[in-house]
Order: sequence, then structure tokens, then C-alpha cells
Amino acid sequence: MSEDMNYPENVLAETENFAIVEVRDEDETFYDIDFGIVTVHLDEDEYEEFLDLVKQLKSLKH
Repeated sequence: MSEDMNYPENVLAETENFAIVEVRDEDETFYDIDFGIVTVHLDEDEYEEFLDLVKQLKSLKH
């Protein structure tokens, strides 16, 4: 992605300390997961894998 281009951003979820933002460029969709001081940039496949990981954690919750 070129730094001088502005791509549409869509906030998918947000809390006081965390956010997940969808960013679309001409060819791909990326997801920025903001953990406060750290932001993780994922492509679509990585994001789906991350969601599967969170679902596994949620199923362990008692």
C-alpha cells in the first residue's frame, strides 16, 4: 500500500482499549487489530485464522 493513498476504513468493533478496523485498498482487504500500544496488521486469511483462534478460546470459557 502506498503511504500517500487514503483507503476507506471501517471500524468493526471497538472498546475502551481495543479496536478492529477493516481497511480496503484496490486489491485486498486488511484488518488492523489495535491492542493499545501494538497494532497487528492481518490479511483476510490471517484474520479468519485469528477469529478461529478467538472462537477456540471462547469455547474454553467456563
